[in-house]
Amino acid sequence: MCRLLAFTSIERKSFYDVVGSDFEKFVALSAEHKDGWGIGYEGEVIKDIKAAQDSQLLADTGQSLETSGALFHLRLASKGITVDIDNNHPFTHGTTTFMHNGTIRPSDTAEQFISEKYKALITGTTDSERFFYALLSQVDELGLVEGARKTVNLIRAIADYSALNIMVQTPDTLIAICEFNEDNKSEWSGPDHYELRFAKRGEDFLVASTGWGNSDWQHLDNHQMLVINRSTLEYSISSL
Repeated sequence: MCRLLAFTSIERKSFYDVVGSDFEKFVALSAEHKDGWGIGYEGEVIKDIKAAQDSQLLADTGQSLETSGALFHLRLASKGITVDIDNNHPFTHGTTTFMHNGTIRPSDTAEQFISEKYKALITGTTDSERFFYALLSQVDELGLVEGARKTVNLIRAIADYSALNIMVQTPDTLIAICEFNEDNKSEWSGPDHYELRFAKRGEDFLVASTGWGNSDWQHLDNHQMLVINRSTLEYSISSL
């Protein structure tokens, strides 16, 4: 029950440089998605428990932070999940950064797919953090693209979920996966709540959730994965 925004660029830029004035429209979604925010970039994470629209830290970061790519997450906590900084996305390990939109029930479903070496790294109580470490476990075996694909397929085969929408960024690749349960609309705030869209603009590539005026972007269908080469901005779309 969150909003996702990611960009990758050939040059180092800020969110304001890449998104322009529409960035404020995305931030305004925190009136609903009010349980904190986070930006992940180059293996680093900046987080705040305040709603994004009320956060001076975000006002400063959105304009001053320059990077070749970042993930930005607005959080609306799932029912029963604590609102605290450890549960804020994105999550990062090494140079891999991850964020998720949706709810997985039971919340510990993904834990069975986590390698022992990652279990001790869990600090929060979210289904999403467990999703991340399950993904890293599969990536170790299969590589980034197939590891991400397998993790989503493993979870969707056994869990009750609203959505398994994720974005994953490494130094070389940005991945977005659109996977939502069309029969479970209990968390939807609009008819396209879990849809993802993307746009390639010159030397910039953006991927985002809906709800803030990006309806003219290209559409990533449900059950699809978008893979972007960060050095060339070439991309491919495949089914899960």
